[in-house]
Amino acid sequence: MPDAAQAAPIQLDSTQQLLFDALKAQGIEGRSVLEIGCGTGGLHHQMLLEGAASAVGIELSAEYLAKAKTRSHDLGHEDRTTYLEGDFVKLADQIEPADITILDKVVHCYHDPRALIQRSAARTRTLYAVSFLRSRWILRVSMRVLGPFARLFLPFRVRFSRPEAIRAWIREEGFERIFHAEGETFYTEIYARR
Repeated sequence: MPDAAQAAPIQLDSTQQLLFDALKAQGIEGRSVLEIGCGTGGLHHQMLLEGAASAVGIELSAEYLAKAKTRSHDLGHEDRTTYLEGDFVKLADQIEPADITILDKVVHCYHDPRALIQRSAARTRTLYAVSFLRSRWILRVSMRVLGPFARLFLPFRVRFSRPEAIRAWIREEGFERIFHAEGETFYTEIYARR
């Protein structure tokens, strides 16, 4: 079995660190995690290191998913992680509900953010953690100007959804907000099922 102490340290960005710290404060010991748009898996692997029971990672990028699987092997998490490549909304019926669902910076990357929230909330038993773009004029202008160029390099199109709409969609699914933080670019929020 690989030695987790010898694996490369997990680097979380500031938004991920906020999500992790807030979720840890709510209690992650023994809980299952669903991370949508998991990237290379840093966030759910950190949660596994801190006592989460299991994690499912969903990712569109085969390259990111391969890195998440490698990290899972290096940390000795292979028996507690499951990975699926593809569009979560299309895969949702194949995925068991989790105690904690995480959408870190993915709401603005999906063509139908409301459907993404509805389907992911339906797969969430307890805590729903999300980070999304702040409503700042500089971000909206940048997205409008740089959007066509970004499409040349990114496998998705960045879209702006009003924060009030995102919050309303989450509340409609039976959740209430229990944590809120504002970064330069992103809001970081956690919701608990009512």
